Amino acid sequence: MNNKNKCISSMPVVAASYLGPALMPNLDVAWDEAQLPLSPDDLVQKIIGQPLRRAGRFIKMVCCGALVCLKSVPAADLKEKKIGIFLATGLGNVDEILPFITQVFKHDGGFPSPNQFANSVSNAAAFFLARISEIKGVVLTISQEELSFESALWLAQSYLECGEIDLALVGGCDVFTPTVADYRERMDLRPDNHRSMPMGEGSSWLLLGNTSSKKIGNILSVELDHTSKTQQQLLSDENILSECEKIADSLLVKHDQQKIILPGFRLIGTDHSFFKDKGWRVEDYLPHCGIHPTATAYGLARALLSGQSDFFVHCNYHAAGRRALVAAVTE
Repeated sequence: MNNKNKCISSMPVVAASYLGPALMPNLDVAWDEAQLPLSPDDLVQKIIGQPLRRAGRFIKMVCCGALVCLKSVPAADLKEKKIGIFLATGLGNVDEILPFITQVFKHDGGFPSPNQFANSVSNAAAFFLARISEIKGVVLTISQEELSFESALWLAQSYLECGEIDLALVGGCDVFTPTVADYRERMDLRPDNHRSMPMGEGSSWLLLGNTSSKKIGNILSVELDHTSKTQQQLLSDENILSECEKIADSLLVKHDQQKIILPGFRLIGTDHSFFKDKGWRVEDYLPHCGIHPTATAYGLARALLSGQSDFFVHCNYHAAGRRALVAAVTE
């Protein structure tokens, strides 16, 4: 793989949805880390209209988040379209995988239940979603830790450009995994490598491609840099501003258009006034969804549904020093 993967052709965003720890679609609602995880069954009934049998919590969250996005588009716009599903997840279906592993490997072997086995398969959630939404295109699960959603966007754009699909349903889902200490350990969160805020979860989605529906924005570029950098190189405000300015200049962003930075949870100590003086606003979405590996999906979906004509750059960094930048504009 090259040191940098970059897609710069524009992807129309037809629809978006975001679902956070409070399990209220497309709303910023207060939530409490100590009360997580909440049951999604009422949400399933509301969105799907019937219980989702033989499905664990992760699968339910994936399906609910994605269907909110799909249902915001007229059915006629989806009919006979070749749609691909690209599900991004950093930790996957941990709550179902752990009991499966424990049963097989820690307690003298034995046979897990069919439900345990079905829920432990890596592509199970994407399969459930494809079946419920009657999507018959490519169905993929992408896991690249906290750069999972950016990787899924990059891959979806490749499929769209090649004409393999007409539309791409791209989402990020990670669920709260008790305990908080275990959750933080799995994400390699240390006091010096992330902002101090509660853990969260989410299932947020974008529908990309061309339809007769009015688009809500565009994903302008997706950049994944695989070269490791030091924390000082990654996190200095000057470096972040320089990268964002390069993107804005290359995309010919209008001078009178509001430029906004969406900071990922690895960006610590960001000086909002520094960016304001340079013509950029910092919009922190994480207090509404908490830290989770695919929080980027929540931040971008929320920004695209803002209804304002703004230019956004989401800045995300991996603990190992890799960088991901996604630029978007709202209509």
